[in-house]
Amino acid sequence: MSQWKLIRSSSWSQTIPDHDPTGRWLHLIIDAESSANVLSQTVLDELSERLDQVPEFAGVEALIISSAKNGHFIAGADVNAIGSAKNVDQVIDACRSAQDLFGRLSRLSIPSIAVIHGTCLGGGLELSLGCTARIAVEDPRTRIGLPEVNLGIIPGFGGTVRMTRLLGLRGALGWILPASRLPAKVAQRKGVVDASVPVEGFRTLSLQLIEKMVADRFHKVKAQRKKRRKGLICYFLDETTLGRSIVCRQAMKTVRARTLGHMPAPERAIEVARLSAHRSEKMALVEEAKAVSRLATGPVCRNLVSIFQDSERVRRGVEGQPEGDWPDARQLIVLGAGVMGSGVATMAIEKSIPTRLRDISEEAIDQGLKKIGDAVESRRKKRRITTYQQAAILSRLSHGKELVGLERCGGVLEAVVERLDVKRSVLAEIAPLLAKDAIFATNTSALSVTAIQQDSPVADRVVGLHFFNPVPKMPLVEVIPGEFTDPQVVGIALSLARKLGKYPVIVKDSPGFLVNRLLLPYLDAASRLLLKGLSGSHIDEVARAHGLPMGPFRLMDEVGLDIGVEVQETLHSAFGDRAASSPILMKMVEKGWLGKKSGFGFYQHRGKSSTWNRQLDSMVQASPSTLPPAQIISSLLDPMVDEAARCIEEEVVADAGLLDLAMVMGTGYPPHLGGPLRAADAEGLPAIAERLRAAHENGAARSPCNLLVDLASRNDRFHSQS
Repeated sequence: MSQWKLIRSSSWSQTIPDHDPTGRWLHLIIDAESSANVLSQTVLDELSERLDQVPEFAGVEALIISSAKNGHFIAGADVNAIGSAKNVDQVIDACRSAQDLFGRLSRLSIPSIAVIHGTCLGGGLELSLGCTARIAVEDPRTRIGLPEVNLGIIPGFGGTVRMTRLLGLRGALGWILPASRLPAKVAQRKGVVDASVPVEGFRTLSLQLIEKMVADRFHKVKAQRKKRRKGLICYFLDETTLGRSIVCRQAMKTVRARTLGHMPAPERAIEVARLSAHRSEKMALVEEAKAVSRLATGPVCRNLVSIFQDSERVRRGVEGQPEGDWPDARQLIVLGAGVMGSGVATMAIEKSIPTRLRDISEEAIDQGLKKIGDAVESRRKKRRITTYQQAAILSRLSHGKELVGLERCGGVLEAVVERLDVKRSVLAEIAPLLAKDAIFATNTSALSVTAIQQDSPVADRVVGLHFFNPVPKMPLVEVIPGEFTDPQVVGIALSLARKLGKYPVIVKDSPGFLVNRLLLPYLDAASRLLLKGLSGSHIDEVARAHGLPMGPFRLMDEVGLDIGVEVQETLHSAFGDRAASSPILMKMVEKGWLGKKSGFGFYQHRGKSSTWNRQLDSMVQASPSTLPPAQIISSLLDPMVDEAARCIEEEVVADAGLLDLAMVMGTGYPPHLGGPLRAADAEGLPAIAERLRAAHENGAARSPCNLLVDLASRNDRFHSQS
């Protein structure tokens, strides 16, 4: 099957234009075997062959590159090839070959124009940067960006160098470092594309633009680019040694504040972009390829690629999972207008799902509407959406105290108070009114879905959908089938989560589900280190330095100590002494120290500032002590690894890859480490099992589980079991 079509034509009104042997335009259309036009080696080889054929078409005026796939231009390079890279020289050769191939687009005897409709990421944008000009289609599915740093590499098919030469150092770093995926209009405003056209009739409109560009020899395009980089400040920061030094120093400071030095790719991107700003293109491309080769063969890239591959599994559907489709035209009814309910409602209307927000309190509804309105307005202020789009999004939302629309809805999601009696009462109220094919999703974080659905006439349509706070930012959703849940309902719940832009992971209906169950041993270990005399603020600092988004004590204050105690008591009753509640946590809750929401917790909170709560000193009987950072980290994370192994043993989650993904997306576990089980594999399971065994002999309730002991005895790995 040919993956690139080369067609001469005189018009363009359909995906594959009509052939005209005397036409002015030469269309190069990608239609790769992959669903999103991935630039595999075979696709690149065939592109080279097609470019060899271009000189055979005498009299054509331009080469127009487009995609035959609806919603996808080019998704990027082959991620599997990146993740399996082991030989530095082979990576350099692959990068240099692709750099030269894309460079040929600008060295043709005729101009080349990329018409970008749909996803244009990584290698797709790098190919486009090799063209004479770029036009983007104003379709919500058009997203343009260079996400490579999220995979532990930098744009290596010429993207780092050509972006810098197009936009200057500041402009290029503004695209490469955030790894954003921006819509057509924003990409045009930032100078990466030269023009944008409405989606309706975009082929005809693009051809009209191309005709004008060719007629004036791209003078207007070049003038626009020059204007964007005009002025004394631009000249100083982009063209002088001192200015470039200032830009790079500030960029490096920002990157290290975010990554704490754990992610080498953004730092290499800054170095290569700086070279690109003042060295020859040829020399800069060589350095770009060398940087990619060192990164691609390192452990951070392998871990990030593994997380990405698991996220794609979840996004597309894990093999063997139940299937189902959320009905697009049907309404989602959200019960409860609090933080979680309003968060879900925001995501739903932004994803074109008509939504009704219902609460029994008018005040709660008003507060929820304000949260939703503020979130959508924030997107408009950032120019991610237009005023018209903002109005369209908000028009999808209805609200009130009345229970209406249940007979026509696609499903109900309850986000009421976390009490079993309340959730069962809500279900009992809803059940007789619910449409026969609608689902009932409960956003519980710890309660048994089976207990909620027990004895309900619609038990088979009840499923758990555990969103994480803040809903708009946290990508994970735990999908929890109860004992009586119909598999098709699970499929519909998975479909709804994906439509909301989330990554759903199916977990067993067991205490704590997955993420909370693994998080609690980590938090409990921190409390017990505190009781041994270690400084709590120092423990937090060590955890942050390891790459965790926040230390355990700050996390407990954010979540609420009362909630932590409730979850610990649930787990204690299920799992015995290894999940016993920390005594200091119980005492703090008795005092009313609930964390940030009460002003006192492990920290004393005043507005945006916080200091360690010195009143805790009286609760710690042990003399002050210290431990090396590595020992603190192992004390915190070893229990998490053991509990994760138990979850694999008990089939709480399908495999180690999904467990790691859930912890990265649900807790912010350092992605450069690949998740708790990949990190354990990298360290070696025998050392972890031995530390847990020694701690147990010294009085700790937890001893290493059978799976961990077995794997350690064979010096095996969790990920060889996946």
